[in-house]
Amino acid sequence: MAKYLIASFPWSSDVGNDVANALGLIHVTLETKQFPDGESYIRYPIDITTYDGLILIQRAYPEQNNRLIQVMLAMHAAHDLGIKSIHVVLPYLPYSRQDRRFRDGEPVSLQTILSLLSSLGASTIITVDIHKPEAFRINNAQCINIEPFKLYADRLRGISNAVLLSPDIGSLWRVGKVSEYLGAPFSYLEKFRDRVTGEVTMKPKELDVAGKEVFIIDDIIATGGTIIEATKILKSLGVTRVHAIATHCLLLNMADSRMFEAGVSSITCSNTIPTRYTEVNVNQLIINVIRELIK
Repeated sequence: MAKYLIASFPWSSDVGNDVANALGLIHVTLETKQFPDGESYIRYPIDITTYDGLILIQRAYPEQNNRLIQVMLAMHAAHDLGIKSIHVVLPYLPYSRQDRRFRDGEPVSLQTILSLLSSLGASTIITVDIHKPEAFRINNAQCINIEPFKLYADRLRGISNAVLLSPDIGSLWRVGKVSEYLGAPFSYLEKFRDRVTGEVTMKPKELDVAGKEVFIIDDIIATGGTIIEATKILKSLGVTRVHAIATHCLLLNMADSRMFEAGVSSITCSNTIPTRYTEVNVNQLIINVIRELIK
């Protein structure tokens, strides 16, 4: 049986510890520093030449550019030191929203990242709730997307008047998955643009939300702009409370404060990016995947 080591970066050590404890493996925290010119340094604190495989864990936000370079340095060092199998765990996968060429001359950034990781020897790339799971098909890399939707459903059990909403049709499948576990009605926010004024309005597609408690579910909250606008409209339609649930909470430019000011009652995030609103722990889901990979 292959001998595996768990290695994590300092801000990911809680994930590394949980994985190591669950699987009975050794866990080390990589040494890191930044040189005065901004370049990154990493080092394995033990001799890794006695190991066959590596589970490398990195929370790649914030400072995603720097943290991706750290991953690449750690992978190259491990491969150079004789590691044969490297499973890379990136709970939040940067650049995943640029999964196609939106304008001429653009890169498909997700493909770039996956290609780089594959070329450096990634046997598997593991992430949680990627923006579009079908985007993994653009690359030959072996990728696993972990879905946390049952965890969301478990948190919402017992709320009799819950309605699940996607901020757009593109994420409708997410709320559909939560609904499968929960049995709550779900829909998406349909956008309308006034051809004269240009004003954009939204309303739930074919669903009465008056008197309901609405949970807007998405993969990422960045600026919170869509949720803010949706909350205002939902309140005008008689919704009692609006809640935001997202796997990856970037919360840029004080998005949380602005969401609360707009009337959002609560924000729930997972620990892929730890925040004060982290209430969903995906570590066990990561453990389950790794256990299957290395058995």
